[in-house]
Amino acid sequence: MRNNSLAMLATITSIGILAWWVGFFDPETCSPDAQVEGWTSCESIAQERNIALALLIGITVFAIAVTTYSAYRKRKR
Repeated sequence: MRNNSLAMLATITSIGILAWWVGFFDPETCSPDAQVEGWTSCESIAQERNIALALLIGITVFAIAVTTYSAYRKRKR
């Protein structure tokens, strides 16, 4: 069995996407009365989570594409 770091990275980021989905955060249901001065707002948290999701998806797609291309190239030889 061979070590394939990009495939492992794709698996881990895919699990991160699943964790993002399970821990879904809706800023509309966040209570503004519970906001403490100086803490992050609900909208800011939602925006940061969306940025994290986009990064996780990008890393997953990149790792899968590189791994698939590498396997295709090796089969071609």
